[in-house]
Amino acid sequence: MDYDITLIAGHREALLERTLESFARDVFPNFPVRRFIANLDPFMGDRAEGDRCEALIRRHFPDALIFRPETPDFASAVIRAWSATTAPRVLHLEDDWLALEPLGPDRIEPLFEPDVGAVTFMCLTKHTRGLAYQTSRRVVKQGRRIVEDTLVNAFSTSPGVFEGNFLREAARRMRPGLDPEKQFFRQINPELEAHALPRRCIFLRGTTRRELIVDIGREARAAQGLVKLYENGASVWRQAEPAPPEAPET
Repeated sequence: MDYDITLIAGHREALLERTLESFARDVFPNFPVRRFIANLDPFMGDRAEGDRCEALIRRHFPDALIFRPETPDFASAVIRAWSATTAPRVLHLEDDWLALEPLGPDRIEPLFEPDVGAVTFMCLTKHTRGLAYQTSRRVVKQGRRIVEDTLVNAFSTSPGVFEGNFLREAARRMRPGLDPEKQFFRQINPELEAHALPRRCIFLRGTTRRELIVDIGREARAAQGLVKLYENGASVWRQAEPAPPEAPET
């Protein structure tokens, strides 16, 4: 079974180089790749750095389809890349992750039961709630009274593998300007939720440790004084507030 690979990236050469080297070593050679599709948003780097990022991708995949939009938008990047896929499976990546061990279809394909839309790679920040699949807690209030407190199926745009038709229909329903991951389950895109909530996103753990991948983007953002916030349905990056000065000793 063929796989497309999608990559959502900014102009972050150092992170992208580490990500591609990691997956080229432990992941890419194990998959029958039909096409590599990348979106390079003008985010956290200038045009020249974006050119170097494109060159890094073409070093591994000379015939890659690479989108270079003029303005950054996370959801639009995902929509653009996912809509360009054609394969039965899609290995989805972002530019700030490392693989912690070799991985191939033999560990992924057995997890795709009829109600499974994706397999997400386990990382440190994922909460399993003791389940084999990803969920989000949904609390609905009327005034001060809780009228609904339940778990709903959730999907992730961190690295993982999607069933191709499920992913392409999700791209068709996704809305630009909103966080692409949160649109699956945070009650901001009912059309996408109607498609996604009946399906499950299965966790895939490492063989010798819980985590299969590690996030290297958080440290890079912190080094630049950036924090990621969720505002009005979108994820945004802001400069962190400076720490208050220490009170003088008395």
